[in-house]
Amino acid sequence: MKVKVGLVGLPNVGKSTLFNAMAQKSIAQAENFPFCTIEPNITPIPIPDPLLPSIQKVAKSTKALFATIELVDVAGLVKGASRGEGLGNRFLATVRECDLIIHIVRNYIDDDTVHVEGKVDPVSDAEVVNLELLLADEAHIERRLDRNCPDDERVVLEKVLKGLQDGLPARSIGLSDDEAFCIKSMGLLTLKPVIFCFNLEDADFLYSRNEVLEQIQDYMTRIKYCDLSTDTYTIASAKLESELGLMTDAERQEYLDALDVDDCSANYHQFLSYHQLSLLIKRQLGLSLVYTGPGVPPERSR
Repeated sequence: MKVKVGLVGLPNVGKSTLFNAMAQKSIAQAENFPFCTIEPNITPIPIPDPLLPSIQKVAKSTKALFATIELVDVAGLVKGASRGEGLGNRFLATVRECDLIIHIVRNYIDDDTVHVEGKVDPVSDAEVVNLELLLADEAHIERRLDRNCPDDERVVLEKVLKGLQDGLPARSIGLSDDEAFCIKSMGLLTLKPVIFCFNLEDADFLYSRNEVLEQIQDYMTRIKYCDLSTDTYTIASAKLESELGLMTDAERQEYLDALDVDDCSANYHQFLSYHQLSLLIKRQLGLSLVYTGPGVPPERSR
C-alpha cells in the first residue's frame, strides 16, 4: 500500500521548492507567481533507516532499497477554495487521496516574493488554510447526508458535522477507531494528521533555530482550527535545502563548512527536511519498517 503525503498551503509559501528539496532534485516548477503548480507533482521519498546498510551487509545483498512514501505537491490554496476559488476543487480532490498533510507556512519576509494576502502573517495564513479545509469537509458531509447512506455512517457524519460547525477539525472530535473506519471512504481533510512546516529564511534556519522554534511554539497556540494534542510542527528553509540537494557531496560539504554553523557541517542531513520530515511522517502515521527480499532468510527478517 502506498502512503501518500500532500504538501498544502497558500500560494508562494515554498511548497514546490520544499518538494524539490525533499526529492533532492529539481522536479516541480517553483516560480514567483500564484498557481505555478497546476497538475500535482509526485515523487517517492525514502524513509531514513540506519539499519538498512547493516542488514544489506549481513544478507550479502547487492542492492538495498529504502522504504518510500509518495510526496504530492499540489496547487496553492486561497480563500474560497472550499467553494471552488482558484484551483480549489482540483486541489481538494488531490488532498483527499493523501494519508497525511504537511501544511507549509511562510515565515520569512521577501519583497520580491508575492504574498496573496499582501503581508506575511504566519498565524493568519495558517488559519486561512485550516478554515478552508474545515469548510470543505462540512460541505462534503452535507452533500453525503442529502443522499441515502447507511445508518451507522449517518450517525458518525452527523457527529463530525456538529464538531465542524463548532470549529473543530474532525481529528479533534474524539472518534473511535470504528467510527473513523466507518467514514474512511469520505477522505475527510480535517481527519488527516497534520505536520505544520514553517518555511524560514536561510539565516534564521541556520543561526537562530532555538529562538525561532520558541516563536513558532507561540504561533501554534494561537492558530485556530488545529489540534495541539495531535498536530506537530517543524521548521525548514526550502530555498537553502533545495540548493543543497542539487550539489554533489563534496560541494555540499564545502558550502556547509563555509557557513561556520555549530554542528551544521558534520550533521547537516539530520536537520534537513528530506531526513527530518520523513521521520516525522513515519511517526505521525505510526509506520513500521519491514525488511524482506530474496537475500534475507526468514530467521533474519525483521
